[in-house]
Amino acid sequence: MINNFTFTKEVSMFDKELIAKLLGKFDEIYKETSYKSNFDHIRHLRKNDILKEPLFLSLHNKIKKKIQLLTGFNDLSFEKLWLVTSSSNVTNKAALPYIPHIDKSRYLKAMVYLHDVSLKHGPIHLGQVKNTIDIELRRKDLPQDYKDKGLNTIADEHLEGNLIPMAGKAGDVIFFDTNTPHKAGIIKGSYCRKVLRFDFERPFFNPKPSILDRLINKLK
Repeated sequence: MINNFTFTKEVSMFDKELIAKLLGKFDEIYKETSYKSNFDHIRHLRKNDILKEPLFLSLHNKIKKKIQLLTGFNDLSFEKLWLVTSSSNVTNKAALPYIPHIDKSRYLKAMVYLHDVSLKHGPIHLGQVKNTIDIELRRKDLPQDYKDKGLNTIADEHLEGNLIPMAGKAGDVIFFDTNTPHKAGIIKGSYCRKVLRFDFERPFFNPKPSILDRLINKLK
């Protein structure tokens, strides 16, 4: 882990007035087509998009400064802002993303809660691996078909205790490194969850593979 940072929750980072404005903007964007993604429940803004949205740009600046304080790194690059609305549609609780795993593409993320998130809203769960596990090496060795083979999942015996459900209040922000074992929470019944998620990376996190690297990955 970089600088030993894994995850943390910043309580009441944003006040109720700002959160109300953000929630209004969130709902407004869902009715538009400008920032659509490949998934109905997701909208995303890229680097150039966020410059057109003063409310999100201001939030971005505060989030970035906080991550810099948490990690000590000043070479962060903003990649994408995700607007995600989730509801109860789980078909297999024993499959990804509902079991502990890491991501092949590494990011430092900040998840802004736009309303109170209880266990019934299916909050993200976060935890830590044991000191004997080199999680970065494991991530870098993942082949292209890692999802099909479940190679990014983290076995219970490699975890330092149980993953923690990150329940919180509107205005709280969850910061985490995707090298941190995490899993999605189960949303109950008619509950839903709306969050903003900022993704940042560093220059060496996700370098583009060379032709040789791509060939080796295909052979794995």
